[in-house]
Amino acid sequence: MEQKIDISRIVKPKKKEYVVDNQIKGRSFSSNHAKLLKHMDRLIEIQDGKRPRPVMFHMSPCNPCNLTCSFCCFANRAMSEMLTVQQMKSAIDQFYDLGVRGMEFTGGGEPTLHPKLDEVIEYAYNKGFKIGICTNGSKLKKVKNWHMITWVRLGMYSWDEKKPYPYHLEVFEGLDIEVTAAYVWDGATETSTNPNITGEWEDPKAKRLASNEYKEENFLKMLAWVEQNKIPCRIAFNAIKDPKIVAQDIETIKGLIAKHEAEHGKLEYAFLSDFNFKGERRNNHCYMHGVKPCVFTDGNVYVCPSAELAPENNYHVNDDFKLCDIEGITEFYNTQVGTDNFRRHHDCSFCKYAYQNELIDDILMPTKHNEFA
Repeated sequence: MEQKIDISRIVKPKKKEYVVDNQIKGRSFSSNHAKLLKHMDRLIEIQDGKRPRPVMFHMSPCNPCNLTCSFCCFANRAMSEMLTVQQMKSAIDQFYDLGVRGMEFTGGGEPTLHPKLDEVIEYAYNKGFKIGICTNGSKLKKVKNWHMITWVRLGMYSWDEKKPYPYHLEVFEGLDIEVTAAYVWDGATETSTNPNITGEWEDPKAKRLASNEYKEENFLKMLAWVEQNKIPCRIAFNAIKDPKIVAQDIETIKGLIAKHEAEHGKLEYAFLSDFNFKGERRNNHCYMHGVKPCVFTDGNVYVCPSAELAPENNYHVNDDFKLCDIEGITEFYNTQVGTDNFRRHHDCSFCKYAYQNELIDDILMPTKHNEFA
């Protein structure tokens, strides 16, 4: 006898709701392979062996800085170096001619301390560049041309300074500029090799020991501030360490975030930026000069703005990563045609752009039956 099923008694599974994680949303505010995929035209050119056109370029206007941070990856830089206006305009012109339309002012030192920064911002803006700037946020009033800038990333370093400084957010009022932030947690400083902690600089002139100190209460206050001011903030870590210690720092950050959320609810603006961290690399292939080269304060152009994050590079950039001097940008990129010329080899033990390099590796990988996915 056929048994009838009473369908009214069947419990239908609830529809699963997928929540967009803060960490996923946070990828809009940091370099990662998801953002690189938004530049398919550049990736296709790379695949076809054409001359690479970087997506953007970084520029470090000057090396002086008014802070001395324990995690500073440029701790061994020459403090007096500063690009001239002519050098910066020349780099802007050449990258513009290559088809680049995005640039970021960054360190070396603190970019707002360059006395001619406003002039260079105006020059790049009038050329048609979208401009971003990373700053520790202590000298915001020194810049007049904030209206020409697309986004600013404020270093949340004041919270760990013995003498905290204010962030004058009023300079952004009424402007079409996206204000973002970044914080670096630096645990296990007692084992650090950073010269700003040990005092063992290659050139000790005009250097002083780190003045920041890491406390749970400072971190929680910082989280409350970015949430209150509705500022997207990437929570990062000092990567210039043994990967095991870095992994421990990441777990510490997760614990502090959990503590804040237990008391105040889910974070809406702050997010853990660990999606670029890999304990080891697939190989030593490097393509970042075709994505985001860096014009540094010594007048040279380097592969990327982050090679100094590898411990063996001893807190400064070195000649191994040099592409050319500023006047040779056009000539250098005109020679980068074909995979053999384009692929570089750098054995950085930590590569911030490892995922991006692997993505380009896969794009260049020969495959058969490409009619099938």
